[in-house]
Amino acid sequence: MKFLIALFLFFTYSLQAQEGYADKLHHRASEYVKKVSDYADDKLVSMADYIDNKEVNVSNANESTLKSDKDSVDTFFLNNKYLDETDSSYVSLRPTATLSTKESDKFDIKVSAHLALSKAQKRFKFFINDLNKDNAKKIITDNKEEEQSAPALGINYFAPENYGIESKYSLGIRGIFPFTRARYSMEFHPGSWIIEPIQEFEYTLEDEFREETDLFLDTKITNLTLFRLYLSRGTKNTKPGMSYNASVSLFYTPSKNLGLSFLQYVNGSTKYQHAVDEDADPVIYEDYNGIYNYGTSITLRQNVWRPWFFYELEPGVNFHKQFDYEPNYTLRILFDIFIEQI
Repeated sequence: MKFLIALFLFFTYSLQAQEGYADKLHHRASEYVKKVSDYADDKLVSMADYIDNKEVNVSNANESTLKSDKDSVDTFFLNNKYLDETDSSYVSLRPTATLSTKESDKFDIKVSAHLALSKAQKRFKFFINDLNKDNAKKIITDNKEEEQSAPALGINYFAPENYGIESKYSLGIRGIFPFTRARYSMEFHPGSWIIEPIQEFEYTLEDEFREETDLFLDTKITNLTLFRLYLSRGTKNTKPGMSYNASVSLFYTPSKNLGLSFLQYVNGSTKYQHAVDEDADPVIYEDYNGIYNYGTSITLRQNVWRPWFFYELEPGVNFHKQFDYEPNYTLRILFDIFIEQI
């Protein structure tokens, strides 16, 4: 019995001694774990801040790169979007031949120019648009029918950007008929896209009115390929109904002086004037609500010889209602002399 009591007392003392040691070990371990935890927490917070900043920087870099690539594509292909937006001074001369299996072959030379009026007024540009060999004699005309195809001359004013909206105002004449035009555009950058809506209004003194809405959606597919979705609608008080257009484009630029583009497009109207009897006098038309034309084209554009000299080859096929949607094969050959910042 005494042995059992002695053994119990020894075990109790030993346990108390062990508990004291365990408490000290736990306290030290807790302090060490807390230090490690605090250190890890500080590092994780720092890393999170770094990642956040890096993601912002990468996002801004990607956005900047996409915009730069989009602008480079428009600048290289010298499309209507670029010519409408640029505030640079330039002169453009475009001899063009268009061969077609359903229509007469066409040969044309088109001249356009934007010229700064003075160094003190860089926001003002004199312009001449759509001057060609057919309408050169219509620069001053009082014929309303000829006025529609006459070249436009006037002055553009590029207003300072306001709330992200870019504005351009034009005052000019076609023939002897004055007109005024306003163009507004704005860019949005959601994710890996650039979305740009454009609204344009045009009035003439003859109470003619035209308005058009365009929407461009651009994104990169690869480092060398830009994808573009284009949507458009517009009205004109001299034409019934509303016109609408849509296209999908791929722009591939393997080098700074070579570009390829693929275009798939459709054209429609709520009241397309379709000629049902062209031999009648006057021609008999009927209204058609729907898509009246669709087609595909591929464009090869290259800069050769001089920085301002380009050529284009554009084979294509379209299906137009006037030809009962039978295929019309085309080939456009264009030489582009474009001298900028003159």
